[in-house]
Amino acid sequence: MDRTATVHLLGRAALVLPDGSILALRQPAYAAVALLHLDFGGRAKRATLAGRLWEDVSAVKALNNLRQTLLRTRERLSRHEVELFRSDNVHIALSPTIRLDLEELEGLRTVSTLEEFQRLIGLCNGSLLDAFDRTGPQFQLWLDAQRALCETHFVDLALGAADRIGGVAGRSALQLLVEQLPLSEAATLGLVRMHSSLGEQTAATAAITAFRQRIAARGTEPSPELLSALKATSAPPSQASVMAAAAPEQVQDKPTPLFDRARPQPRIVLLPPLQPDDIGDLPRHMAPALVEDVTIRLSRLRSISIIAPFSAWQLDPLKLSDEVRTFKLDYLVESNVVPDPAGDGSSLLVRLLRSSDRQLIWSDRLPLSAASAPERYWDLVDAVTTALADNIEAAELRRSRQTVDPAAYAHFLAGRHRLRSFDLDELRIGRTALQMARDIEPNRAGIESALARSFVYEWVLRPGVDPTLVSSARRHAERAVALDPADGSGYRELGLVSLYEHRLEESLSHLARAAELAPHHADILADYADALTHNSDFDGAEKLLAAAMELNPIPPDEYLWTLGAIHYFRGRFRLALNALQQTRSPDAALRLLAASAAMSDEPALARRYRDRVLALQPDFTLANWSARLPQRDPADVALYIEGLRKAGFT
Repeated sequence: MDRTATVHLLGRAALVLPDGSILALRQPAYAAVALLHLDFGGRAKRATLAGRLWEDVSAVKALNNLRQTLLRTRERLSRHEVELFRSDNVHIALSPTIRLDLEELEGLRTVSTLEEFQRLIGLCNGSLLDAFDRTGPQFQLWLDAQRALCETHFVDLALGAADRIGGVAGRSALQLLVEQLPLSEAATLGLVRMHSSLGEQTAATAAITAFRQRIAARGTEPSPELLSALKATSAPPSQASVMAAAAPEQVQDKPTPLFDRARPQPRIVLLPPLQPDDIGDLPRHMAPALVEDVTIRLSRLRSISIIAPFSAWQLDPLKLSDEVRTFKLDYLVESNVVPDPAGDGSSLLVRLLRSSDRQLIWSDRLPLSAASAPERYWDLVDAVTTALADNIEAAELRRSRQTVDPAAYAHFLAGRHRLRSFDLDELRIGRTALQMARDIEPNRAGIESALARSFVYEWVLRPGVDPTLVSSARRHAERAVALDPADGSGYRELGLVSLYEHRLEESLSHLARAAELAPHHADILADYADALTHNSDFDGAEKLLAAAMELNPIPPDEYLWTLGAIHYFRGRFRLALNALQQTRSPDAALRLLAASAAMSDEPALARRYRDRVLALQPDFTLANWSARLPQRDPADVALYIEGLRKAGFT
């Protein structure tokens, strides 16, 4: 007799004993099983798990709640000789004697027969932790994302199965799928395509009409793709169109597991927009800034992984097939600035493509002008996020949706554009533009974050003797957080300000919060790695920087500066020099370049870098510089000074 118990997390959670009887546990026990399996590989620290489960109470209270949950679960299962958790004073793990229905779903690669399809339908008889109602806001966001991933994987398997089964049996399978997921557009679209392939145009139209009625109560409309399918049903399909309609499902022959530990999220890149030489009165930076802003906002989503704009901007459109393989891209977003057919202005034509076969997932033409940019920006964000993530975290994004005065938005874009240059004059011009935007729109978190960044950059570029720069940066960063606590950018700026104020623990706390809010924002991860480097935590810094460079594989200079610092403090002086020499604007890293060259036994090169530093900062002294260097371990400061002395600094 099989003595293995099974935890059912799909649908209403339950534990099925080896004899087939069902045992009910408290909700936190099921939540702990889901978190351990999905986020921690089966084992986690007790304090970490407790904080995720009870996020709204103190750490002490959360740990006590976890102890009570473990005690009650153990007492409930002891009489049945079943073990769910194994724990010690530090860690908690899932018992290897337990099976999970999620593992069965993860293990499915293909579903080929009607019997297997019916087994799949029976396995997914509800959403993950259905009817679960004891959650905090962050846990709820995580649960919503995992539920959407489960549904996506389930639908992908089902659509692939129906395509392989084909014919009337395949249609029956898809009808079962729509009954199971009446609000899933992907399921309805699969059924519509199957009806069309069988020549059942009336049934296809009826399926779309029924779907529109079901979602009308939620105040939503079908996507352009489904509406296009509706138009296609108005005439008998040709053989070519039937093959085209069936093509999207062909890639399901080898579906990937839902919870791939190496890459749990699909990767997407928003390519720079193509612009003709003559775009009229439209500023040339408007379309690139718009696409970059969309990229950064999408990085809030936990369900997808975004290639950072710096790397995206350098991909070669003529070698995209190679780039797709190199950076493991799943989706591409292409855009073109084209004449607006409805007027004299311009439009931004946007297309979302699956990279494997360039299948068009979604497209739209957005009127683009300085006056309409705010409205177009949010249209683009909403449409792309809906197409990619099927409304994962859509409620959170809508809550932050605001309309910005067009003049303020134009100043904001121009100011932020200037901040990209590590030139003091450009920086100050950019700050003036940002202040003009703030005068028009005084309650915008993004403007406050950009202003904070401008003061931080000036502090880095100047000798650092003006303390008002850091205090001004803090004031704007704190206001950004107050205006939008769900945006990681304000916390990012607070983290940098705290770093330069030598508040190292506070810096890490702010940057950890920023990374929690935007876990796929490459620049936030890189800044977090920089703060860890200053805290002498080089292991943690190296891991975070690697994650940032995976999202931004053609790294900007700031990443290379941090990488050079990590190598230097670990005694890898030649690697530090190699990393820093790859920067495009090395002036901000000249001191570290000089020290790295000196410690790599390249005295002539070290002197050249020293001379450049002294030309830019003729009053530079080691004593003044080391007094304001935020570095936790004095041994690291001593190593840095040793390199600078060898380079000729005094």
